[in-house]
Amino acid sequence: MGEWTKKSRGFFTFMKTKGRLWLLLGGAMLGVLLLLFGGMSGTVKEEVDTPDTMVERVAELQAYEARLEKELEVVCEAVAGVGETEVMVSFESGYTVQYQKNGDNDPATVGTGSNEEALFHTLLPPAVAGVGIVCRGGNDPTVRETLTELISTTLGIPSNRVYITGK
Repeated sequence: MGEWTKKSRGFFTFMKTKGRLWLLLGGAMLGVLLLLFGGMSGTVKEEVDTPDTMVERVAELQAYEARLEKELEVVCEAVAGVGETEVMVSFESGYTVQYQKNGDNDPATVGTGSNEEALFHTLLPPAVAGVGIVCRGGNDPTVRETLTELISTTLGIPSNRVYITGK
């Protein structure tokens, strides 16, 4: 143990006498600063939904829902025997993002390491879970059957997901 103490004192003495102790301390400080700030980059990739992006997504979904409901109202009112119409659409989930696939059917990516990103392919609208329609003439079985066929065919959903009633 005594020999190790002599060697360590010799090292610090060597560093002091040669004026290199400040160089060693400066290098250590620089290393600590690089560790602390080295992980930060100028471009921050957001993968977590922030309140702003959530608000935007909700607004997009509400706009899509309103547009779809309005289009369905127009189509329903064009059917013979149907008057004033109100439509409500419910969705199974939000938008679905599809990515390009490579030969192994895995998502194709660009970049390397932490900068690797999947290649965007398509943004699919939310799947319709069901449709409710309230309209003048909706109590007539013929009108109800016609509207059910029209809506289920238009949206590609089963007829048991469409409910129609009169005003």
